Amino acid sequence: MDKHGLIDILSVKLGSAAFSKSKLFRESIESPAYEELLDSVSFDWPIITGEGYYEVPAQTMVGNLDPAFYIARWMGGEYPTLIYHHSNNERPFSKKLFGKSSFRDIVLTKKNEIPANLVAIRAPYHRSYKLYIAKIAHLANFMALLSVSVKLVEKIKEYASSEGSKVVVSGISLGGWVTNLHRAYFNSADTYIPMLSGSAPDDVFIHSAYRILAGKPVHDHPAKVKKTLNFDQRFNRVKEQNLFPLLARHDQVIRFEKQMETYDSYPVTVINRGHITGIVAAKELRNHILTHLF
Repeated sequence: MDKHGLIDILSVKLGSAAFSKSKLFRESIESPAYEELLDSVSFDWPIITGEGYYEVPAQTMVGNLDPAFYIARWMGGEYPTLIYHHSNNERPFSKKLFGKSSFRDIVLTKKNEIPANLVAIRAPYHRSYKLYIAKIAHLANFMALLSVSVKLVEKIKEYASSEGSKVVVSGISLGGWVTNLHRAYFNSADTYIPMLSGSAPDDVFIHSAYRILAGKPVHDHPAKVKKTLNFDQRFNRVKEQNLFPLLARHDQVIRFEKQMETYDSYPVTVINRGHITGIVAAKELRNHILTHLF
């Protein structure tokens, strides 16, 4: 196996020790469908007054959630707007050198090279690791996380469009799922740039190296998890050529061969990295976004 794949496997095995009593979906795999969750989402929407941080309390059929967004730069409606969604268990607004934030690493560190309005989303449960671990015991909470992030993307997209801006939605790993889900259910942005993701999330928890972090109910009922999590049929209904994915050839979490099936008729950029080494390949990821920003 390539060294990039080995790094993925080693990282997951190290993580499994920390997750030994906190595995994903360890309590239940029952969940409403995406359609039901999306329809149930409502926000206490803030008045946008310019650049800054905005908390957006959300109500859903499975409870109240805590997303937020950050307008890091607003240049005006004549510029495109990049709406970016982070990967799993990040602190997306972190400015600390060792804080996990792909938005900071990919976008903010070189923001002068990106002539666009820059907006970052913080998914529900991502205020703290403790909150995330508590909530991720139930698949329904993960589905709600995805659905709330998708609706938040749509609300921000509406704001940017009202200012006359072209809208580009992008994200990595978890953020890539959100990007593709938004296209599947709304397809209202001008361009979609999902990175290290596809439309079959079940594969992560059932077949990839990451499966050792999933709870017993997942392994006992894989078909049910697949039916609940995957959205490939809905995704395939959208035919517009507005999709520019990126995958990592040696990825052992978002497996290359499986997720390539999502993008049968679209141009896929492939980097010779794994999941861990792909997420930290800031220059390559930034260049991919820049290539399709205009």
